[in-house]
Amino acid sequence: MPKSNSRVEINRDFMRALVPTGKFQDYSDATLRGFGVRVTPTGSVQFTLRFRKPDGSFGRKRIGTYPEMSPGAARDAAKAELEQTPQVSDTPAVVEEKKRRRVESVRRAHGVPTLGAFLDGDYMTYLEANGISTANAALVKSSFPEFLDRALDEITPWTLEQWKSRVAKTGVKPKTIANKLHALQGLLRVATDAEHLSDNPAKKVKRNGKADVVVRYLSADERARLYAAMEAREEANRDARHRTIAHRRMRKLTPPPSLRNVRYTDHLQPLVVCALNSGLRKGELLALEWSDIDLDLRTIHVRRGTTKDDERRDVPVTDELFECFTAWRPLAHKTFVFGNPETDAPLTDFGNAWEALLEAAEITGFRFHDCRHDYASRLVVAGVDLNRVRALLGHSDIKTVLRYAHLAPDHLHDAINKAFNEPRRATVKRARKAKTVAAA
Repeated sequence: MPKSNSRVEINRDFMRALVPTGKFQDYSDATLRGFGVRVTPTGSVQFTLRFRKPDGSFGRKRIGTYPEMSPGAARDAAKAELEQTPQVSDTPAVVEEKKRRRVESVRRAHGVPTLGAFLDGDYMTYLEANGISTANAALVKSSFPEFLDRALDEITPWTLEQWKSRVAKTGVKPKTIANKLHALQGLLRVATDAEHLSDNPAKKVKRNGKADVVVRYLSADERARLYAAMEAREEANRDARHRTIAHRRMRKLTPPPSLRNVRYTDHLQPLVVCALNSGLRKGELLALEWSDIDLDLRTIHVRRGTTKDDERRDVPVTDELFECFTAWRPLAHKTFVFGNPETDAPLTDFGNAWEALLEAAEITGFRFHDCRHDYASRLVVAGVDLNRVRALLGHSDIKTVLRYAHLAPDHLHDAINKAFNEPRRATVKRARKAKTVAAA
């Protein structure tokens, strides 16, 4: 037998002579480049195809096993595979054509699923396997109901343009339309990777959702009023519990525990304090588990799959937030930082309590998401550079945090001084000095 890693003529005689050695054996065909045979330590014999990808790395595919597949059939299958496998020697046009032919062959063999079937099946499996939030899947299902029964390849750029025009006429804002299209584009990217589509149609649809973002943050007076309203709410909850205890005792019923000696009576104030001191998005906050919070390192680990851009990040815990977590943990849900004790799951909404809190604090035009803007604004005003603000907020693009640039202390004045004023003052100073010397 030839030595492993040598070139041979892969035919019936060669295959019959193969003997397992307890180690991997690899042989390359002498005539068809990339075609080979691999013998595993257990004696399994496989026909393989090795090729160089367009990015320069090597790839290997299993063609079949011997003796179920003959050497001749394996050679023909390897040739057919090479004809539709993109390689480093292919031009970009050839690569795209090979991808298109491969997708067409997969579609002919298996058919193309509908958007609804793919969403509920393979797409959900993909999200769960990769620990990615299913929020986008829910957004696609609610935003594109008329497409759920269509085959994926029936969704074209033009059908999406028509959908965009139709939805815009109902008064939906451009930014909202852009978010819906972005969610669909993510699903169709996975469908393209699964070779149900040759190209992602959502990528070709223009987005008009670049409306100006109003950066709303709390003034010093608003911040004081908000904290005063939260403390007043805590005291009102304690008083309400005290009345309940007295009423139940009078009726000789078991009273609930007193709230007089606890720092927080429910989740709202810890939630607001966390939002203002971490900049986490609402979804990230509600998904927080106690295992994500390291009080020794004073760090919040925001898990991949709960973030908008699906990237893990670490956020330092401020002194105020450390004190809040320390006081809240004995009172909170055992697993979730902001859990629902009635359902043993994370909170899903707190809108009514938040709105009542703002009303009590006499604060208008401040959404819960604006706590994130407030966090970023405080960082920038303190002189923290925008790239570190970007990292703390979990943005992938520095452009997203440029909305806070105007808050940086004297950043425009500093630029003008360095570029114009300081050189001019230096020139004037030199001229005056020269004039003084000449006069002397």
